[in-house]
Amino acid sequence: MKTHLFYLLLGFSTLVTAQNKDFYAPTATVSFNPISMPKTECITDEQRQDVMRQIETNKRMLLQANPDLFQHRGGHPLFVLPFRPKTGYSDYGYYSLFNQVDQDLTPNGHLLDYNCGERTYDWVNGNHGGTDYVVWPYPWKKMEEDVMEVIAAAPGIIVDKRDGNFDQNCLNNGNPLWNGIILEHADGSRAWYWHFKSGNLTSKNIGDSVAEGEYLGVAGSSGSSTIPHLHFEVFDATGDRVDPYAGPCNSMNPETWWQNQPNYFVPEILTLSTHNSQLFDDECPLVENTYEHLNFDIGDEIVFRTFYRDIQNGSETHFIIKKPDASILYDWVLESPWPDSTVGWAQYVFPVDSSWPTGVYTITAVFGDNTYETQFGIRTELGIIDLHSSEMKIYPNPTTNQINVEAKSMIDKVEVYDLLGRIVVKVSPMSTKTQLNLGHLKIGMYMAVISSEGKRTVKKIIKE
Repeated sequence: MKTHLFYLLLGFSTLVTAQNKDFYAPTATVSFNPISMPKTECITDEQRQDVMRQIETNKRMLLQANPDLFQHRGGHPLFVLPFRPKTGYSDYGYYSLFNQVDQDLTPNGHLLDYNCGERTYDWVNGNHGGTDYVVWPYPWKKMEEDVMEVIAAAPGIIVDKRDGNFDQNCLNNGNPLWNGIILEHADGSRAWYWHFKSGNLTSKNIGDSVAEGEYLGVAGSSGSSTIPHLHFEVFDATGDRVDPYAGPCNSMNPETWWQNQPNYFVPEILTLSTHNSQLFDDECPLVENTYEHLNFDIGDEIVFRTFYRDIQNGSETHFIIKKPDASILYDWVLESPWPDSTVGWAQYVFPVDSSWPTGVYTITAVFGDNTYETQFGIRTELGIIDLHSSEMKIYPNPTTNQINVEAKSMIDKVEVYDLLGRIVVKVSPMSTKTQLNLGHLKIGMYMAVISSEGKRTVKKIIKE
């Protein structure tokens, strides 16, 4: 088998020998790019007390109009996750949990989370009091595209709402000008949802009720914030802080406040992607150019990136790259030599030469008991994805015969390719809807290139 030049670029350098299978997987110098948030001052206790006083002022005004509005009853709520991806978002993941509630109230370097770890932070005179769910990778691009929608973790009444503040902050410096919503639940407990994107909050106002799972806004970086994220903070009916996560080192409350408590570690690959540049935008608050690319030619470099959540020392990723004819080009296992990281990314660079057959290649990665895959083309017409997935629907998928394509704009052309790069179906509907007949195709995977008003996107189709 021909030996291809292959190398891996990351931030912590070390020498790693991939566990070789029956196929070529070279020794490589490996490093890693962990991402972290600066652990500096959040809002002060005095600022938090100002928020609580404003809530009581708001409640007094509401009670004057409706004395029965707040009838405390029942036990504490059980939460669903307070966010979701926007409709049509199709990548594997879009966030990671960065910081938990600090259980050790001694400030300045005394850290303890509910699971007896240090996945939290404090500063000279304060402690982190909530849970931070960070948009990642490409947080500023995802913020611009409204990817993380904040929803009500439990039913409640809006007791505070703030909007219109600057939402692209890059400093965690006690800035009190946040956008967000605070809900009071039936038992009198409260949940704070902070750092929203400006101008995207629910149209409901203080005093209105919201249901579990109802839209509240979009994650942003308003207030004391360095990156688009949701800060979720909870207090019980007496005003004492709650950590909704139950664990051996949670001294605030004995039981979980989640309907289904997430695991402490959630090892996932959030994104597998191919790029035409080794550049990586990370300047705050720059909307990132991802340099993603799908089609390559002889002489090009394929930059392949794997974006991880909760990658731990010793964890394994099994990679397989298959040629268009489904034969294996590379097959190797990478064992992480790096310290545990909340998020991080790895980068591989493959120079393309004349030995690479024309067609669609598939990259598969197995990590954390889950399987992920992505495709790219060599000398195909897959092109660049520049039409948002939310603007296009394709269903049912998988399919046994027919498949429907719908767009918000006129569909100029749909071309379906097999993995050898051959067009097997081509239509020009000039309509917002069309139906493709795939009955004559063999069972397997195909790529649909959908063009609309000068833009296009690529969708994978599974024929069963």
